[in-house]
Amino acid sequence: MMAINKKLGKGLSSLLGNKKDVKSNIKENKGLLLVPLEKIYRDEEQPRKEFDQEKINELSQSIKKNGLIQPLILSKRDTDTYTLVAGERRWRAAQKAELKILPSLLLPEDLDKDEISLIENIQREDLKISEEALAYQRLIDKNNYTHESLSQIVGKSRSHITNLLRILTLDVFFFNLLNYGVITMGHARALVGKTPGDFDEKTLALITKGKISVRDLETNKRKKLVHEPNLVQEEKNLSSTIGFKTKITYNKKGQGNIRIFYENLEQYNFLVNKLKN
Repeated sequence: MMAINKKLGKGLSSLLGNKKDVKSNIKENKGLLLVPLEKIYRDEEQPRKEFDQEKINELSQSIKKNGLIQPLILSKRDTDTYTLVAGERRWRAAQKAELKILPSLLLPEDLDKDEISLIENIQREDLKISEEALAYQRLIDKNNYTHESLSQIVGKSRSHITNLLRILTLDVFFFNLLNYGVITMGHARALVGKTPGDFDEKTLALITKGKISVRDLETNKRKKLVHEPNLVQEEKNLSSTIGFKTKITYNKKGQGNIRIFYENLEQYNFLVNKLKN
């Protein structure tokens, strides 16, 4: 496994220095590249996927008045173009401010652009949970990091990283509820391995509205639908009859549901027409 680069643990200050140093460097053009805007391309693998347009507009007004104080961090793309490593908010705002030339720093070759990009976004503390988790997973896959070594690099606890990576296994329905702040990380941990079909309608409605406690989910106080092994043959028979995978669940009162799985719109239309007939 590659050694941990201690520069990364210090965050972007190891590249940029403090604000006073940055302003001085720009004024004196120390170690800076003055790069035409059209030569800079965004990194498609950058952790942040969504940006607050109102904040971009505010930053744009500030850049019009004061210029771009903090330089972008770039990596070499080819002979005369660059990939944006850190500073996409500034890059977007600079475009709105109609800047033509942007002060930038070239990322040293011994630093990982994905790690720098992630650290910058984490330090701003407004990454979505899904964006942060996916970024951690990409770094682990890329560099074979352990959770412990990654925690040292990004300045987060090992348990934070472990818990965040677990939510990547969430059912997509629950994942979206977490991502948009409807449920908490505590709820998410209790829901790992569950699907909406594992809950009765009332409980699922409470989860969807964020009105069920973590304790209720963890101790199973709410009535849940169960999937009995003896239903497997029934599901196979039903699936064979209608031509689609099915799942049957029910509660102690005998109430339940039948889920039918289809893979595309063509299958959906075929299924609807078959049920109508």
